[in-house]
Amino acid sequence: MNLGYARGYQLTQQLDMLEDYPVDELFSDGAQEVEALHSPTSEFQALMNFAQPGDRLVIASWEIVSRDYLQLLACLDQLETRELTLDVLNLPQLTIEEWRQVFRWSLRNDRLLHPVLVKAGKERDRSKDAYSLFSKEPEARKLYREMIWLLVEKNSVRQVAQQKRVPIETAYRVQQELKQVQLAIILVICFLLAIFSIKLAESYFDQLWIQVAICVVVTLVILWNVLIDTEETETKPPIKEKKTPKI
Repeated sequence: MNLGYARGYQLTQQLDMLEDYPVDELFSDGAQEVEALHSPTSEFQALMNFAQPGDRLVIASWEIVSRDYLQLLACLDQLETRELTLDVLNLPQLTIEEWRQVFRWSLRNDRLLHPVLVKAGKERDRSKDAYSLFSKEPEARKLYREMIWLLVEKNSVRQVAQQKRVPIETAYRVQQELKQVQLAIILVICFLLAIFSIKLAESYFDQLWIQVAICVVVTLVILWNVLIDTEETETKPPIKEKKTPKI
């Protein structure tokens, strides 16, 4: 039996593709986010519970399931455990083992999950265009904003990538863009404070060099404090909870 599943953006196109396949049963979580797949009340879990060994899962693209290779490998393991086959309509038809080899190769060669040097991985151009504030897809723009807020809340790049199921390079790139915006805001604030300090110094000192010196000192103090706080936040290791010995 062919079991179709649709979720996310371009839902109408997905449903049309699945109906043309055709599928025997169709499940859909609508425009919900990818976290819906792991909810016990989701249509995806209903599909998994409904499926019998030998059935075929049919999806329009892999992005419906996840954007991260590790998550896709976990999905393949789940399908293999339930003895299901798979067909991705926008890609060549491969077996589960062939897909597993593709994702493992991509995981080794396209990304580098290093504990420190995240930048070593290279983000695909397609991901840069898809996950941005000016993306053509409403869900992609929403996802970009959510990643920004997670980073503002001091979540690590790895946490953001895992929570939103995007490649870690994408989360790293969003983090760098956020830092550029924050730096621009800091520079604007420093400029305004410098003007304010000059006006304030004019009230007490007539010499121009004293006014300029006060302006420079105030600006450097502000920048130093901001940069030190940023560096400590990035390098400070997480606090580990002490384990209480069991009696």
